[in-house]
Amino acid sequence: MKALVYLVFTNIKNSIKELKKHPAKLILVLFFIAMLVFTIWAGNTNSQNKVMSGNIQELYAGVFALFTILFIMNIMTGFSSGASFFSMADINLLFLTPISSKKILFYGLIRQMSQSFLIGFFLFFQYSWLHGRYGVGIYGLFSILVGFAFTIFCSQLTSMVIYSFTNNNEKLKKVLKSSIIALSLIVVALIAKDALLSSDNNKITTIINSANSTWIYFIPVVGWIKAVTIGMMSYNFVQIAVALATIIIYIIGFTTLIVKYNVDFYEDVLQATEVSHSAITAKKEGKISDTPKNVKLGKTGINKGFGTNVFFYKHMLENRRSGVLLMDKTSIIFTAIGVFFAFIFRNFDDSVSSLIAIFGMTTYMQIFSIASGRWIKELLLPYVYMIPEPAFKKLINLLKENTLKIVVEAILLFTIIGFIVKAPISDIVFCIIARIGFGILLMSGNILIERILGSLTSKVLIMFLYFFIIILLAAPGFVIGFILSFNIYSNINLTIILGSTFIWNVLASSLIIYLCRDILNYAELNNR
Repeated sequence: MKALVYLVFTNIKNSIKELKKHPAKLILVLFFIAMLVFTIWAGNTNSQNKVMSGNIQELYAGVFALFTILFIMNIMTGFSSGASFFSMADINLLFLTPISSKKILFYGLIRQMSQSFLIGFFLFFQYSWLHGRYGVGIYGLFSILVGFAFTIFCSQLTSMVIYSFTNNNEKLKKVLKSSIIALSLIVVALIAKDALLSSDNNKITTIINSANSTWIYFIPVVGWIKAVTIGMMSYNFVQIAVALATIIIYIIGFTTLIVKYNVDFYEDVLQATEVSHSAITAKKEGKISDTPKNVKLGKTGINKGFGTNVFFYKHMLENRRSGVLLMDKTSIIFTAIGVFFAFIFRNFDDSVSSLIAIFGMTTYMQIFSIASGRWIKELLLPYVYMIPEPAFKKLINLLKENTLKIVVEAILLFTIIGFIVKAPISDIVFCIIARIGFGILLMSGNILIERILGSLTSKVLIMFLYFFIIILLAAPGFVIGFILSFNIYSNINLTIILGSTFIWNVLASSLIIYLCRDILNYAELNNR
């Protein structure tokens, strides 16, 4: 056990030393710390003279929805690739040592819990609006972080158990997957039942009350985790103790299942870790990840397009096979989060204020949904460079699918959001237009980064510079919008600001795409 303790503290010490050797990482860490301090300061400053307008029950229901979605998404990986608490370094070195498998698994559990806390660190950046709307302080955010960490940890453990016991049993796999889906639908139906049967006009409030009913705490795992989180936020120590004891029993029980009854524990962990390691490595290197294990052969061939236009139809075909219409998993998740924020901000000061808050939040999330696209993968393959057509034409055709996706996502997202906050049609239209403009700007920012920094291996530095460049590119549009707004109306006008940002973003993006067209003349620029 001493060896494992030494390994833990050595990893922590080496992580700190890594910052000294890589200034880019240190700068990024300091930048995020500064942004966190600014977020907390701004949240406290803005809420001093404001009355909280939100019902804390909305936050409780939102927390439960977040935990449930995360838990179900993670455990579903157990039916395909599984989950692992270990890295390839652990597999190659730790598993070969004369240390009992129980101690190694315990080490993996501690390691995974610490990683879950780190993943949930982004929640602290939501302090400003949570504090202003619900009065949530640092302790309240820490309570949500604890629940988030438990959700990730328990879902990973459950995924590992599912994979271990269903890997070679397709019948059991189908039965268990159907049971999880059925249980999820039953919970959704029970929550929505009161709203459907009630004559109350405020259906949303009824759904929120249903989601905060006492019986929710009895739902396996996610209900218990919600009980811990809400208990911490409301200082209900009896609730915390009972729910926490239930979670601990669950963790001990599933860990025992793995250790005592899974004779192929090492083999399952090895396979799951290899899959995870391959995906992470491919993402770091900008390469295409491995294809699925089971591939069903259906209709073959693209059968559409000519010249570089064939890439648009190729991307559309790939979307049809892997996603829902043009929406991939990431887009669907971020759209759902945007709709969730619409419910939260629907009772803001007015519909314009609600749209501004939601637009800012969804635009921030859009950075991550557009950070990778099918066009980027084409830069790593030789085919687009071999087509004897102008580079600018090739680049435009590569970007067609992503542009169409941006348009569809903007229309779907703000049509739903506008309906929820009861915004005027004109404001909804301009939000859609501005969202499209920012999507195109973010895409052109990716092209610029690929053109000037494509050969860099430091992904941390690239991400930092990407954020910095996007801020510089977007700032003039807002400045122009505010100046025109005050000159014409003597106050902030949403239509003028959003319209100005769209015009600026499209013009700036067009110039960037044209100037970076040589990215398709030299394959060496993208040979990472």
